Amino acid sequence: MPQILETFTLEKAYTFDFGEVKFYKNFLITELNEGISFDIEGAIKISELVSIHFKEEPFAYISNRINSYSVVPISYLKIETIFPTIKAFAAVTYSELQKSVIEIENSFLNGMLADFNDLDEAIKWTQQKLVE
Repeated sequence: MPQILETFTLEKAYTFDFGEVKFYKNFLITELNEGISFDIEGAIKISELVSIHFKEEPFAYISNRINSYSVVPISYLKIETIFPTIKAFAAVTYSELQKSVIEIENSFLNGMLADFNDLDEAIKWTQQKLVE
């Protein structure tokens, strides 16, 4: 477990057919399942939980990409509609291929998605973004 994560309390974890979503005070971490194709329906399920946990407060979304999966690119075009209070969006990648995928995904997100090598870095960055 990353060291910085130990300083936060896990408020609730949910398991879906597409993976797991963990909620903390002002951020969430997704770990999606190997080989899935994540689409708008999955994003909507997460957004429903966001409104329960964060209500109208700004939050950070961290995608911990421990598994290989695909994202339907059209989903990114709707991210600000689905997650209107998102303030920081980070991905933790573990291979050069995943890093190149982030570049493609960012073309749909106008550079909104920040890439990190480990979860600690991503958490620190999102916490900083939430106070800016």
